[in-house]
Amino acid sequence: MNYEKIINDFVKDGAGEFIVTDRHGKVLYRNRVEDFTDEQWMGWAAFNIDAETIDHEEEWEISDRNGGNYYNAKSLPVKDDGEEVILHHVYNTSQYATLLRDVSGYLKDWRDLSAFQTAMLEKLSGNYESCLPVVLKYFKVSSAVMYIGRERKMERHLLSKGTKTIASTRIDREDVFDTAKGEFRKLPGLGEDEYLCYISDSAIHGTDYALYLYSEELENDDDFSMHYNVIKLFIENGLLREQITYESEHDKLTSLYNKGKYMSMISDFLPKKNRVAIYNMDVNYLKRTNDTLGHEAGDALLVKAGKSLLAVEKDNVRGFRMGGDEFMLLGWDLEEDEAVAIKKEWEEALDKLNKNDSGVECIIACGLAYGKDDFDLKELLKKADDLMYENKVAIKLSRGEDPNAR
Repeated sequence: MNYEKIINDFVKDGAGEFIVTDRHGKVLYRNRVEDFTDEQWMGWAAFNIDAETIDHEEEWEISDRNGGNYYNAKSLPVKDDGEEVILHHVYNTSQYATLLRDVSGYLKDWRDLSAFQTAMLEKLSGNYESCLPVVLKYFKVSSAVMYIGRERKMERHLLSKGTKTIASTRIDREDVFDTAKGEFRKLPGLGEDEYLCYISDSAIHGTDYALYLYSEELENDDDFSMHYNVIKLFIENGLLREQITYESEHDKLTSLYNKGKYMSMISDFLPKKNRVAIYNMDVNYLKRTNDTLGHEAGDALLVKAGKSLLAVEKDNVRGFRMGGDEFMLLGWDLEEDEAVAIKKEWEEALDKLNKNDSGVECIIACGLAYGKDDFDLKELLKKADDLMYENKVAIKLSRGEDPNAR
C-alpha cells in the first residue's frame, strides 16, 4: 500500500506528523517528524480511540508530561485498494499550550490584582494605614508595618496576623527610608525579625513613607510589581488627603499641634478622660530676643521650645503651640507621678537642647495641674495658668531681673 499517496489524497495540510496504523493499532507507517516512539504513540492512541470500531474522524489531544510536549491529533479510517487503515495527523501544539498556560496565569494574576484593587478602593476614603489589613490578606504575610516620616517625628503603624487592631505609635526618626526596594533588613523596635521592604525611599509633599512586610517564606517577586504600584498610589492618595488635615492642625514653625487642634481636644476629647495633666508653658524673653537679635533668632527660640515638647510626646502626651510664646502640653490616661515624671523629662530635654546649641538660651516657665475622676476642666486650666505665672516670676527673680520684664 502506498501510504504517502493515502496521505496526499486525504490530507490538505502536509505539516506535522503522519501515522498510519491498522485496525489493531499497530504502526504501519510514520514520517517521523516528532521524536516520540511507536510504543508511546500506540499507548496514547489506545487510551483515546477504539481502533477497531472507529468509523469517522475523531479529534483528540495528547499531553506528554515526561517530554514536556502537547499534541493535537486527528484520526480518520480510510480505504485504499480494499485495505482499511487509520490515518492519524498529529500537530505539535506545545508552543500554543505554553502560551495558553501563560495567558491563563496572567488572567489569574489580573483577577488577583483586580480583587486587590477593589479591596483597596473600598478603603480609599480611609486613612493611609487602613490599607494594612488588605495588604496582610493578599500578600499572605504575618506582619505589615508602615512608617510615615515627618520632619522631626515618625509614625509607626503595625498590624500582625490574628489581630484586628493597628498598633500606632510615634517614635524618633529612624533610618528606615534608606533601604532599597525589596531589600531585607531589620527594623528598629521590632526584635530580630527580618522584614522585606516593598516601598521605600519615597516621599510626597515632604513626607517620607515606607512599607515593610514580614514573612519567613516571602520573596521579592517582580510579579507583585503592580500590587506595589496599587499600594503606592493608595498610600500617596491617603497622604495627600491627610496633608490637608495635617496642615490645618499643626503649627508650621514647630511641627506641634496648633491652637485649633487644642481647642478641639479641650472641648471634645479631654472631658471624656478621667486622668489628665495640663502643662501651661510660656517662653521667656521672646520679645527681647526679637528686638535685639531679630525675628530669625526669635523663631529659633520657638523652634527649640517646640523640640523640647516633641521630645516628650507619646501616644497619650501631645504638645501644642498656642501662638506667640505660649505653649501647652496635654496628657491623659496617666497617674500623677507619671505626670510629674513627664515634666522632669521635658526639663531635661530642654536643658540638653540648650547645651547642644550655641544660640540663644531657651527658658520656659511651666505650670502643671493634674486632675483625676470628677475634676473641673476650667479650674484645672486656670490652675495650670496660675502656676505657670508663678514659675515665670520665680525664674526672673532667681536671675535678679524685673519679674515684669519681657
